[in-house]
Order: sequence, then structure tokens, then C-alpha cells
Amino acid sequence: MTSRTAGAWPQIWRQIRAGLIAFAIVLAFVEGCPIPPLHEADPWQRGYVAAIKPVQRAALKPFAWIPRHLRFSQRWALFQAAEPERYRLEIVIHDAAGAQRVLYRAGDADHRADADLLEYRRVRGAWNPTNRAMGQYGGFAQWFADRVFAAHADAMIVRYRMQHIVIEDGVPRGLGTYAFERLFRRGVR
Repeated sequence: MTSRTAGAWPQIWRQIRAGLIAFAIVLAFVEGCPIPPLHEADPWQRGYVAAIKPVQRAALKPFAWIPRHLRFSQRWALFQAAEPERYRLEIVIHDAAGAQRVLYRAGDADHRADADLLEYRRVRGAWNPTNRAMGQYGGFAQWFADRVFAAHADAMIVRYRMQHIVIEDGVPRGLGTYAFERLFRRGVR
């Protein structure tokens, strides 16, 4: 290597490095482009998604090994959107005569029994659903039913359920349907 080519090497390396960085930025842009799955796209988006998604997939195919082996990706949501299907916890007790009484309903100022415990951030994670009940929901519901039976001698049944709701102008409105229901009877495990 002559002194003339040795002196040119740093300049060549800077150009190669700049090209690699630009290429990485373009790949990150293509991978991170927020294209929804076709089944989640709005009707006006479907034509665009159907055309762009295969192009994105083909452009990224030669580089698919990078996020797998180096464990990094641009696949994350900057602004998370809440699921359109929302729920609120409702805990109801039934006495021996069959009368029902709501002890707790999330977001309801009139039914706040044990709200401090139920709404504590570490406890709420045990029952607050997304599109399915949390794994610990059943165990939590059993534990809390035991607390309710101990505190309410008249309670023969404790019912846990998630009420489907919509939030309009910041106010939750129940839709009259329920999911993730658990029923506990006094003395029965």
C-alpha cells in the first residue's frame, strides 16, 4: 500500500460508513412504517394496505435475519390506542333470598366497596382485562370472594364479571352485556 492510497482510505471509509448508515435508516423506515393488518384496516385504507404490505414484505425479506439474530426491531407503537371493546369490573353479592347488591363497579361513585384495594395499581393488574381475562384473574377472584364472604355474612354468592362499556365524553356507559364471569358460592370451593 502506498502512502497515497493509505491516505485515501479514511476518506473512502467515511463514504462507505455514510452509505451504510443511510441504508440502515431506509430499512428502519420501511420496517417501522405503520401499516395495519388488512383485517384491522379501515375501509378507505384497505386498497393501500393491500398494495403496500407485499412490497414492504419483499423489501425486508433479505434482511429478516437482522432483528431475529441481533434482537432489535422498529416494531413498536408510538401512540397506543385503547381497544374499542372495553370492560369494567363489577362485583355483585346475592343473599339467601336471591336479592342482589352491587358492591363494586369500576368508575361508579355509588358502588365503591374495597375500591382502594381493587384500584391499587399492583392489584388492578390481576383483574384489568384487555381482550381476554388476565391469567391470574381466577385466583384473584377466588381470593377476593373469600374476603367478601368474611365481611358480608348475608352473602351466599359472589359474582365477578366484566361489563362491556363504551366511553362517551369521558363517561363510561354499560352496554348490558358481560364477559369473564366467575361465580362463587359460600362454602363451595
